[in-house]
Amino acid sequence: MLQSQQLLALLLIASVFLVIGSQERMAEPRIIGGHVARISHLKYLVQVLSNDAICGGSLITKRWVISAAHCVHNVPTNSLRVYGGTSEQGAQNGIQRSVTFLAVPRQFRMNTMHMDVAALYLNQDMVGPNVATIRLAFQPAPPGSLVRVSGWGATSRDSRQTARVVHSVTLPLWPNGACREAYSGQWQITRSMVCAGKSFQRDSCDGDSGGPMVYRGELIGIVSFGNECATLEPGVYTSVPVIRRWFLDIMAEYS
Repeated sequence: MLQSQQLLALLLIASVFLVIGSQERMAEPRIIGGHVARISHLKYLVQVLSNDAICGGSLITKRWVISAAHCVHNVPTNSLRVYGGTSEQGAQNGIQRSVTFLAVPRQFRMNTMHMDVAALYLNQDMVGPNVATIRLAFQPAPPGSLVRVSGWGATSRDSRQTARVVHSVTLPLWPNGACREAYSGQWQITRSMVCAGKSFQRDSCDGDSGGPMVYRGELIGIVSFGNECATLEPGVYTSVPVIRRWFLDIMAEYS
């Protein structure tokens, strides 16, 4: 998923590459044009780590985390770790949990990014002074609405160095038609997707994958993919109102 004088940028989580034909693309948005944030204002935000890869996620209940499918696709469940309650990347001063159950939709494909969502069940409740849950949005927000995206990603589109502390950025939502036109001939923008960003100024970018897009206190999107960062095309996010029923069904079946 700020003015030109604001130089801080943000990129939350995941060195995940998509290979489509002979062209290699990254599905790992970071945030360009953001600012340093406090975890006390983002208590639902967690880090999802596997070996050296880092993605974002959001705490929906004390045990359930929602993230992006491409972050955990073909990753062994027992190699995943989730950290919450900390502004710093990694486990410093945070709460660590392992993952005992992982689900992605049957419709998800890496070459289309349709239904790019994952459900993770933790081995213990995630609780702490800087930990809280967030509601899944039921209705989409109208185009032009300002949304907030957060994470630990790189601080510029020219760097893959992730941020040490969490950043946030405010982005405008794009109309679906305009997003489909922007990606015409590159990606098919499906009903499970929503787009946001400001051309050449603000965007999510490499490393923010799986992280939250928030509107009026509710989770409305999940960072999914994009071409380059802060370019003419917006960032693409998984639409939470579309995948909400799938996630709730997974929770009900496993709990």
